Amino acid sequence: MAFAWGKELDGMDDVSAIEYATQQLNADAKKDIFNDEQNIEALFAIDEKIHIIVDRITSHYINIDNLSIELEERIANAVFLYHRQLYLIYNTLIDNLAPFQPQSLIVMLARAINNATQMIKWRFYNYQSAPANVWLQLSKLYLVAEKQAILDSYVRAYPDKEITTLSSAYIQACMLGSLESLSFQRKQIELVSKMLAYWTPKILIQSTYDENKHLFYVDTASDAAAKRIRNFKPLPSYRYWCFDSVNLKIELCLSLIEYNILPKQQEMKDFISNQYAVPTLEILKTEWSRAEYKRQRRSTERAKTSKYASTTYGFEYTCYHIKQHENMRIQRVGKSYQGNKSFDERLATHSLSKDQNGPNVIYLDLGAAQSKIIDECPKGIGMYTNKPASEVSLGMLIGVTISDQKDATKIGVIRSIKPVIGNELHIGIELLSTTAFCVEALNVSAATAKAKNVAENSSVKNTPIVTRKEFNESVGFNGNVNETSFTCLYLPREFTIPQHESLQLESLIVPRLHYNKNDTYRINISGTDMLVKFTETLEHHDNWLRVIYTQVLERKTAADLSLT
Repeated sequence: MAFAWGKELDGMDDVSAIEYATQQLNADAKKDIFNDEQNIEALFAIDEKIHIIVDRITSHYINIDNLSIELEERIANAVFLYHRQLYLIYNTLIDNLAPFQPQSLIVMLARAINNATQMIKWRFYNYQSAPANVWLQLSKLYLVAEKQAILDSYVRAYPDKEITTLSSAYIQACMLGSLESLSFQRKQIELVSKMLAYWTPKILIQSTYDENKHLFYVDTASDAAAKRIRNFKPLPSYRYWCFDSVNLKIELCLSLIEYNILPKQQEMKDFISNQYAVPTLEILKTEWSRAEYKRQRRSTERAKTSKYASTTYGFEYTCYHIKQHENMRIQRVGKSYQGNKSFDERLATHSLSKDQNGPNVIYLDLGAAQSKIIDECPKGIGMYTNKPASEVSLGMLIGVTISDQKDATKIGVIRSIKPVIGNELHIGIELLSTTAFCVEALNVSAATAKAKNVAENSSVKNTPIVTRKEFNESVGFNGNVNETSFTCLYLPREFTIPQHESLQLESLIVPRLHYNKNDTYRINISGTDMLVKFTETLEHHDNWLRVIYTQVLERKTAADLSLT
């Protein structure tokens, strides 16, 4: 009996069941048992059974960050080979049966495209390129559907999947492939896949080019994913689609997040509540929209080098690292200048300093990791790090302190992540500043509202409110949403990084949860207090924004007086 081995899966763990199923499917394929119509129905049934197991283990792989390296590799290998084996079986069936136009052809095509797409995703999960010739193979399936005139017929590939079309399934794979160079994290890849699944079923693929409508195309005769249409000559092998509807959805999601509006549709709620929603949507907006796209080309070649650096990852750790360096520098200046003090006075100062809880080198480096810089130019750095891939992401703020320049921390943002030999990552960093330092900030608007609310609602006399003294006290780098004081990074005008207009303006990097473009803030830069408003956002990511500010005149209202 065909697929009798399916009963044996019930007593196995998920990974073993997938590995065993792959072996048995391979053995059955060699026996050429799938051309029998009864066996095709049995294949569909066993595929649906294992599909549930594969979906479950894939979800665990994506969402659990602390899997052992050995288990990660075993899962990735098992699931990829399973999808490959299933794809090969469906592809052979399509080759043999397509001329006869069986009723099940559309399901075979949908499942073949699905398994090919899953193979691509599993490569992307581990920062690897798509499998060789996979785009040609997908285009071959597309052309079969086109010839059979079933591209826009609705189909459900698996019982738990949304109804879609073969056109949509092909677009989903090709558009996902267009993001290969961006090194998305696993959760981001999954988020993009779900967005494409929901937003593309009504998009049509056309063979005639319309310059006013079409934005992307694929060459069915080449092994390449979707490409943006630029100056090119249309060919018969090209296929085109309009992506404006998806770009409108991206804009809508960003607006819902910005104005804190909860949509009615459950899928939209899920999208905007995802922890990676903002950075992912911002990148999609840049890569896919008509207006935002800017082709990235490195204008300056990086010079090869080899030197070690202390590296901090994320806004909070980078701020902390810079703050500790500033404190150490102040301490050194204080110790080196003794003025006209007597020997006994200098000795007393030296003795007291031993008991102070000032920063020290060991404590300073607790939040930092060692990295090796392998190439650099005035605009960026390339480095190797042994940081786990789950702990770094595109758009993450990073601080780099070179071993022989410990008083200078370079601030940058991660633009690329690639795995290299030895379980290390190659990280590409775009520099934002070589002279950034921490400044204290207070949301005056929020503090005034908070003080007024406390004064009105408290039944206790002399209830303390936010004062200027509190502004001068130490505050957290990220704080929490109920706090009004926080630390941000000040980026002076930067002329050492060439051809970067935005860096020739003074700017601030602020925690996202403290940003409100309508509020007024008091900041202290090098001992000078000023009231400012944030006028323009230069870039923003999951937990920080870089903004331009303008100084506002201080008005001595009753609310202001309560803060001074």
